[in-house]
Amino acid sequence: MINNIKNKFIKIFAISTAGVSVFFSCDNTDLTETYNEYIPEAVVSVAKPDSVAIVQTGYNKIAFQVFVNADPKINKIVIALFDDDLTDDDDKQVASIDVNRTLFAPEIYEAEVELEEGGAEYFVHIEDEYGNESIKYDVFGTVLGASYVEGLAPRLYSDIRLYSETETIITWESNRTINDDDEEEVVNPLLVKSVITYTSSEDGTELTIEVDESEDSTIIPDFISEGTFTYTTFYKVSANSDYTFESNPTEGTFPTKI
Repeated sequence: MINNIKNKFIKIFAISTAGVSVFFSCDNTDLTETYNEYIPEAVVSVAKPDSVAIVQTGYNKIAFQVFVNADPKINKIVIALFDDDLTDDDDKQVASIDVNRTLFAPEIYEAEVELEEGGAEYFVHIEDEYGNESIKYDVFGTVLGASYVEGLAPRLYSDIRLYSETETIITWESNRTINDDDEEEVVNPLLVKSVITYTSSEDGTELTIEVDESEDSTIIPDFISEGTFTYTTFYKVSANSDYTFESNPTEGTFPTKI
C-alpha cells in the first residue's frame, strides 16, 4: 500500500512539474507583453523624497532639507510653492538642486531660499535626467520676518546705576530660577544674548558689549553722563536651533556722573 501511495505521489508531482514546464515553455515574451500592457513605455518610476524638513535659517529665509533614498535615477530635486492665485500653473518653483551622485545611498540635500514672511504649502519632487517626475511630497513651512521680529521683546533690566566714578552697572532680570526641587532652571531657553551699543566718553567712538543670557549684571566703562545707549536681544528660533533672530533696538539712558 505504501508503494501505491508513493507511486501516486510521484505521478502527481510529475504531472505538476510538467504543467509548470509547459507554462514556462510558452513564448517567453508573454510576461513582457503583459507588463507592457499595464505599464506603458512612457511611464518611469522615480522615487519621491523620503521626507522633507524645513528649517528657519534667518530673516525671510528657510532651508529645505530633502532626504532621498539610493535610487540611481535621481538627477534633480525641485521645490515649488503652491500658489492658488496662478491660473496657468498652481506650482511656482522656488528652488532646484542638481544631484550628481557618486554614492548610491540615502543622502540629505539642502537648499536655502529667500521668501516672503508667512506660512505656505510647498511641493517637493524628484526628476531623472529625462525630466520624469516623482510623486510630490507635500510639506508646510513658515518663513519668519518683520512681524516675527516685531514680537521679540528685548531682555528686561531692573536697575541701572553708578558703579564707580567711570563705570555704570546694569542689573538684568535673571534668566535663571529655582524650582520646587531647589534646582536651577533656565527661564527662557530661547534667549541667547544681548548686545549693548553706546558712545565712548573719551574719544566718541562706538563701543559694543555682549551680554550672555546667563549674566545677571553688566559693568559698562567709559560712558557719557546721561548719555543714551541701545541694545538688542538675540533669540533662537527653537531650543535646538543654530539660528538666531535679533530684536528691534531698545533705547536707555545712563545715570548722571557725580
